[in-house]
Amino acid sequence: SAQGNTVDILPNDGLNLKEYLAELEVSLIKQALDKNDWVVARSAELLGMRRTTLVEKMRKYSLQK
Repeated sequence: SAQGNTVDILPNDGLNLKEYLAELEVSLIKQALDKNDWVVARSAELLGMRRTTLVEKMRKYSLQK
């Protein structure tokens, strides 16, 4: 089942989901940008999002080379 491969990463004392997801998002965006020499269009493609969406997220998180 799809449930079978779920990784249990929730600490016993919990976490801030919003912050956790933001950090994960930043990490994956940086990885995509690094893989594509910071070419935004290709990086967006790799992340399955539109270029404009990625540009907005980069601005939101102050991501630049």
